[in-house]
Amino acid sequence: MISHNSFRYVRYAVCALLLLLLFRLIRDRRPKPTYIPADVAQGDPGFLTSYDTSKDLHAHSSVYFIESSAPFRRIITIGPRQACAIESAARANPLKKIIVLFASWNPITNPSQVRFPDLPTLAGFGNVHFRWLDLNRFAQGTPVEAVIRSDMLHERPNGAEYLSEILRLVLLYKYGGIYLDLDVVTLKTLDFVNANFFGAETERLVGTSVIGLRRGGFGELFAERCLDNFKYFDEQKNIRNGSFLLTYQVVQTCETLTLQEILDNGCRGMLQVHRRSIFHPFDETNVGMMFDPSRLEEAKDRLAHAMTVHMLHRTSGKMRVAGGTTGYQLIAQNYCPRVYEENSYDF
Repeated sequence: MISHNSFRYVRYAVCALLLLLLFRLIRDRRPKPTYIPADVAQGDPGFLTSYDTSKDLHAHSSVYFIESSAPFRRIITIGPRQACAIESAARANPLKKIIVLFASWNPITNPSQVRFPDLPTLAGFGNVHFRWLDLNRFAQGTPVEAVIRSDMLHERPNGAEYLSEILRLVLLYKYGGIYLDLDVVTLKTLDFVNANFFGAETERLVGTSVIGLRRGGFGELFAERCLDNFKYFDEQKNIRNGSFLLTYQVVQTCETLTLQEILDNGCRGMLQVHRRSIFHPFDETNVGMMFDPSRLEEAKDRLAHAMTVHMLHRTSGKMRVAGGTTGYQLIAQNYCPRVYEENSYDF
């Protein structure tokens, strides 16, 4: 005869099993991944081919985004807010190539690997190109090849973020151009007197979400110095060490003691650091105002001089545009209208 306690444990086990089955049912009913083969991507015949072989694109000073989750996750997901960043860059910079790179060790050919519902919309922009960033070829011969191949890096729960921090410097070292995070919305054309530029993110740190370096010359030399510092990046504990290392190199190059000195006096024409209002008008403590209808005017004041807005997705990702006009809703309607129109129900 089964005891009362044994019966209770069996009941708990059955309940747990039913919950697990329910979870799997809900998970499997999520929208299926969206994938467009190369031969149907409009205006982009090299769709998801290796960027190393895209010689026609290498001649341009392009704007780059990198999606680096493929080596760490089964599904690559580009949500509406990331798609908004891409559309805004394409609209604000019609004369530049907007290159979206999917970093992985192997070609991305499996339809079940990509969840990107807004891809058809973005493929309609003639200046947007999607390419595979072949990590095997891309890492080869660079100062951080050992880091990119490191088991320590790929076993980290935040390894995709670390890899992205490294790859953006390698990309600018090899090709030059402008790098943007996938949570950066572009409001104005990204043209600068000095092609080697950064943006202050805080009073003491340069941000890594918006970086510009010229191909060759000082830009390439600066990137190489940064990569020498990034050799041991996989051993760091805090993802913000990317900002620390970049700030260290900027201050060393400009021969100053603080970032504020560079903002006040410049860097002898070698590079430019823009004030926080230009690229990073919000930080983790106040980005919430972009989702608060009662603070719309305050948000608009902060946006007045901005060229880009770093939306700090790790902080704002769960905040929603709802219940009245907000700052984020305003910029989405104006700077990524196609993506916003298709996703306004869940933006």
